[in-house]
Amino acid sequence: MTRCANMVTPTGGPKDITPPKVVKAEPENHTVNFNGRKIEITFDEYITLDNAQQQVLFSPPLSAKPDIKLSNKTVIVKFKEALLPNTTYTIHFGSSIKDLHEGNLFKDYVYSFSTGEVLDTLSIGGKVLDAEEKKPLEDFYVCLYDSGRDSLFEQPLRRVPDFLTKTDKDGKFLLNGLPDKEFLVFALKDMNANLYYDMPNEMVAFLDTMVAASYSQAPLKTPSDTIPTPTDSIVMINDDSLIFRQFDQGALNLTLYAFTEEDTTQMLLEKKLVEEGLLRFVFRHPADSVRIETPDILADSFQLVKVWSIKHDTLWWYFCPGIMDSLLVQIQYDTLINDSTRYSLNYRESKHSGRKEHKILKINNNLKNNLLLPGDDLELRFPEPVAHVQWHDTSTFTIGEETRYEIPFEQADENGMVYRLNTVLSDTLTYAINLTDSVFFSVRGRTNDSLSLRFRRALEKDIGNIFITVAPPEETQLVIQLLDSRNRVVETRIVDQEQRIEFPKLMPEKYKLRAIIDKDRNGVWSTGNYHRLFLPENVVDYKDELDLKAGWDIDLEEKWILFSK
Repeated sequence: MTRCANMVTPTGGPKDITPPKVVKAEPENHTVNFNGRKIEITFDEYITLDNAQQQVLFSPPLSAKPDIKLSNKTVIVKFKEALLPNTTYTIHFGSSIKDLHEGNLFKDYVYSFSTGEVLDTLSIGGKVLDAEEKKPLEDFYVCLYDSGRDSLFEQPLRRVPDFLTKTDKDGKFLLNGLPDKEFLVFALKDMNANLYYDMPNEMVAFLDTMVAASYSQAPLKTPSDTIPTPTDSIVMINDDSLIFRQFDQGALNLTLYAFTEEDTTQMLLEKKLVEEGLLRFVFRHPADSVRIETPDILADSFQLVKVWSIKHDTLWWYFCPGIMDSLLVQIQYDTLINDSTRYSLNYRESKHSGRKEHKILKINNNLKNNLLLPGDDLELRFPEPVAHVQWHDTSTFTIGEETRYEIPFEQADENGMVYRLNTVLSDTLTYAINLTDSVFFSVRGRTNDSLSLRFRRALEKDIGNIFITVAPPEETQLVIQLLDSRNRVVETRIVDQEQRIEFPKLMPEKYKLRAIIDKDRNGVWSTGNYHRLFLPENVVDYKDELDLKAGWDIDLEEKWILFSK
């Protein structure tokens, strides 16, 4: 009997997964005629307060942040200033309250009270998305400004909001405890914590029409002689009466599209020797009118090649290192830029950089799953200009069963960054290219590793096509983009009237269609401007993902009709 027990460590029972619960609040939640300076909220277990000064929001905002302390199981809020009369206040605790032992989160608890006889119970809610990418944006302040104020649209530039809250990880927000008024709705990524829109790099969003607060819950109580209709909502509650008005569900499902205003002033953002043999100049805007030159006399062996980015806002100067110790560069644009800098061309390698890999000239190509699309020529694409090519008899070009020792590549662009295979390819043969190392040499002295490619021409059975009829808004241009599964733009079409468009010769993949309502007709997405009350151009995603199979077409019979809003 002394040996029958199996001695093990006690398990302690099942893990606690229940968040804390409020058991008492003094004064009670939703109280009226509040005239105190302290609120106490008691929970059923010991809790912790996590980053309360940042997580807990008071609406309307207070000029002096209240003290928020924890005593055993009780959260104590002490106000440092007199509260406004006849005003409903809400305290949003966000993600600040957790139980002590397991960290179970008591999320989005809201405590409200009124300093007058009426508790306002209306709401405004919705979500904040990135205007171009349509991704939800977290930790944005959503601010309300009373529409009765003078110079209403200037309010976000010079004063704190009348009411505010923050978006969650899904970009969603809800403002409670609002009076029966209309508001300007404004969202801000506040970079300097002052609740003003006063920095050029702050993202903002706004609605250009006023929004009336709405009721978001079932009525709390109904007088026996007053029966509301299903579309009615309570505006105010007191002991004697209820006031009803039409329920506006749209006020709870707002969508704000956030953007960063474009600073139209041209500026040189960067001038730097970024790698050995590479200077980079970055401008805020396309630099077509900017003069960038050197007065130094350059030897032929310096091999300077200037390459602009597609948007013409970045310029790379590639050159052969070890030829010159320094270089004077002069940059001029109107009266805004007058820069003269002498650069040391002796680049110092980082201790952690892979030196051997850094010297390799990488080679990309335009094959899709070892297939060359109909009508295309094989291209080798280089990240920097190629200065010369040195063929070896060990490099081979195989056509079906025949092997050749000459590969007819020729330069296909101005800067030597694209080489094209100059030969007629058959639809019935398989091709192979084997390059030894050190065939292509860049101006910076980098050279390629060995490379093997095996490919054939794509046939109709390998590819597919997408067809769709698009109808733009009246007198408005559309930019229709086809995106692949990694959200990269594959092809673009400009449409200014109803027409059927085709995206031909596509590899099997999942695609998406996106339309930019191009009001300024510049062919790209344009951001908004709050100071001029311009909303960003609307970006509309097609309702369905398009799963294109090999040898099939997707012909969308339903017309895609787009509207300006």
